[in-house]
This record gives sequence, structure tokens and C-alpha cells, in this order.
Amino acid sequence: MKPLDVQLPLELLRTDSLAIGYKTGGAQNSLLENLNLVVRQGELVCFMGPNGIGKSTLIRTLAGLQPPLSGRVVTPQQDLKPELSKRISLVLTDRITAVNMTVQELVTYGRYPYLDWNLKLTAEDNNIIQKAIAQTRIENLAQKKLYELSDGQMQMAMIARALAQDTPLLLLDEPTAHLDQNNRVEIMNLLRNLAHHSDKGILVATHELDLALQTADTIWLTGKNKNMLTGIPEDLVLNGSFDDIFQFKGFDLKTGKVFHEAWRGISITLIGEGYEYLWTKNALERNGFSIDMKANFVVQVSHDGNQLIWEFQGQVYHSLQQLLVALSS
Repeated sequence: MKPLDVQLPLELLRTDSLAIGYKTGGAQNSLLENLNLVVRQGELVCFMGPNGIGKSTLIRTLAGLQPPLSGRVVTPQQDLKPELSKRISLVLTDRITAVNMTVQELVTYGRYPYLDWNLKLTAEDNNIIQKAIAQTRIENLAQKKLYELSDGQMQMAMIARALAQDTPLLLLDEPTAHLDQNNRVEIMNLLRNLAHHSDKGILVATHELDLALQTADTIWLTGKNKNMLTGIPEDLVLNGSFDDIFQFKGFDLKTGKVFHEAWRGISITLIGEGYEYLWTKNALERNGFSIDMKANFVVQVSHDGNQLIWEFQGQVYHSLQQLLVALSS
């Protein structure tokens, strides 16, 4: 059978035999070597690895803020947009000191690469600024001072500034660091939607394993030999790459669960379906029971009208806590 001729999306960034790191004195301290990586249009890439492996260094090197030790970074659109600031926008973890400016003023800075000597915004500039604010859903924050923002709001404002820069590529270094779960999810979903609906290539250095596995189109995972493993999240989970690199202790990435010891020595047959079944199973295993569909003890989870109920040995319980007390006694 003739193989399908697959047309891949446009390349926005490519590295050729790239090595990154630092020069100290006359010596080179290389962190990652022989990197041949690609970011494509409409793709969210999450770059992951243990702490200190070189995530920030790679982001800064790709953005042109730090020279590579060897090899090169290529952005194919550089012939059309010679200025790097019109090809790549960057969101770093550096704190902003000018906290008396408004969110609107911060986002406006994204248009500076396009302004001439008089620094006058055009109607198009203003439209792009308002679009960036709308895309990040921070219209209600536009006139707030930066010192009035929470960490999550500040991160959204920084992403809006990068969007106002209107570049094909967006690079972010740990954009969800120090944020609560709700803000982390919101930002990763926003970046995923921006990549898919705005045809941008977005690269995120992150330690958010759970979110990266659920949102990324491609994962870059640092290997043990200063190399990079790449692929879709599911392949890297199933082939053991994540387990090999992170050496998880007491966590099974393939099931997404913490290992629980069945210390009670009691097996239970659990009957049910959907998320109610999964959370009941989690509660039972967390409390030292094992699940075995051939066990004599049977717990059934179901609905009585709108009420969730658990049945065990002819008794009905209206919460998992009540069930666990009965099982434990």
C-alpha cells in the first residue's frame, strides 16, 4: 500500500545541531547538545525536564537572548521579517519593576517594534491591542495598575503583551509558576486555544506534568545524555520515557494514580460506572482495600433519583465517608 502523503504544518522554528549552555572562563558548560527540534504553526509544544536541566537557557537561546555554544536556530520567516522582535515574542519569569503602569499600557508595549520614531499608535495598532486584551479575557483589568494584580492576572497581562506583539512564535518560560490550580488550567487552556485557532507556534517550558500531558500537541523531554526526546504525550508515557527521566516514586504515570498499599488485606468487588465508580475506587484503595471482581464483599454505587448512594451488605450509605466507616468496622 502506498504511504499517505502527509502535508505537515509550516515550520516556524528549527534548530540544527544546537548546543546550549554557558562559557565560564575558557571552558564550556554544555547543558543540552545536538538538538534538532521543530516548532510548527498551530502547535503547542511543552518543554519538560528535571529542575536545573536547562529549560530557561534553551528558551533564552531560542529567543536570541543568549548565544548557542554551537549549532544554530532558524526561523524561516526571517526573510520576511528581519527583526527578531517581529518573529518571536517572549514571556519570561522576570518581575516587572514599573508597577505603576496600567495593564493597557503594558499590553501597548507589544506594539513598539512596529512604531516609527514618533511612537504614535495607528488604528491597526489599537485594534491589535484590544484584540490581545480580549483574547486573554482581561478587559476588566485594562485600567488597573500592575501592583493591583494577582499573580494570575499579571501572567495574563504578560501574555496579552506578547500577543499584541503579533508574532508567529510565542515562547514562555514557566508561565504557571506560583499560580493556583485554577489559574494554571486557565493559562494552559488559553495557550492551547491560541495555538490551534490563531495558527501560532507556542513553546512553553513547564514543570506542570499533568497539564502538559492533557494540553500539549508535542512534548520535548530532556534525556539523560544531554539530548532531547520528542513526541506526542501519549507515546512518551507508553514507551516509558517519562518514567525513565523523572524516576517517579510511588506514582504510576500510565494510570495517573499514586500507588496505594492494600494494607487491610481485604478485597472488594466494586460495581458501578462513570466518575462515581472511579472516585469510589480511589477512596477504597486510598484506605487500604484492594479491588477484585471475584471478592466476596460487594459494594455497589448507583443513583436513587438525584441522590448518589452506596450499598453494602444490605445497607444503604449516602456518602463515601459513611461507607468507609462501615467497611473499616
